Amino acid sequence: MKTSKLLILIVLMLIPTLMYSQRWKLSRSEYIYGIGVSNYFGDIGGSKKESASGFSDIDIVNTRPSLAVGYRYKLYEKIAVKANLTYANIHGSDEKSINEGRNYSFTTNMFELNGHVEYHITEEKAVVSYKSMSLRGKLKKFNAGLNLYVFAGVGVAYFKPKALDDFSESSRYIDNKNLGLVVPFGVGLKYPISTKTYIGLELGRRFITSDYVDGFSPELSNSRDVYYFTVISVSTKIKKKSNRRPEYRF
Repeated sequence: MKTSKLLILIVLMLIPTLMYSQRWKLSRSEYIYGIGVSNYFGDIGGSKKESASGFSDIDIVNTRPSLAVGYRYKLYEKIAVKANLTYANIHGSDEKSINEGRNYSFTTNMFELNGHVEYHITEEKAVVSYKSMSLRGKLKKFNAGLNLYVFAGVGVAYFKPKALDDFSESSRYIDNKNLGLVVPFGVGLKYPISTKTYIGLELGRRFITSDYVDGFSPELSNSRDVYYFTVISVSTKIKKKSNRRPEYRF
């Protein structure tokens, strides 16, 4: 008899956990809106050190704004797909670089459309709210947690570089190669601020098949242009209708 009561108690304790583990299926979709910055690494500008690369080559002065909109859909609890459209202004200048005497600079407006797959390393938790009579009906929230994920995908970018300074008078300026395939990958964070809304931070690196994002490809160049997007976002869950009450009352 005691064993039966113990089993019943264990089952009753597990039911809420099992029900909550399936909550993600009620909100698989979400819209994403972001604002951020772009950083370019190519044949114009960079560091004064010839061996500099990656983050050590970032030029804060030439950082430019970006805007993004997207749609995410969860295939499984830890795996999601995302479509993303980004507009970015990208800029580079030889000023204070190893090629400062050349005095080249450029600017371009870029539109990038990509799709990628996300793997969520940590559990994506939603804010759960309840009202307690003992607390005079005050709304309480719990279960919020930081969600970490990585992503990789493929896309296409359109850009139209404009030459500035001495570059505008150079015969080496090319402005008619405006498309490139893009391979984005990176890492992101999400944190719930309400039952449907999340704030996020995403850092993504882009490899592109073109070496003409800046309108310039030197003969000795042995690599393609690279750029980064760092985006702060707000995402809104699209929840399915459920017969369950959205709040828990005690």
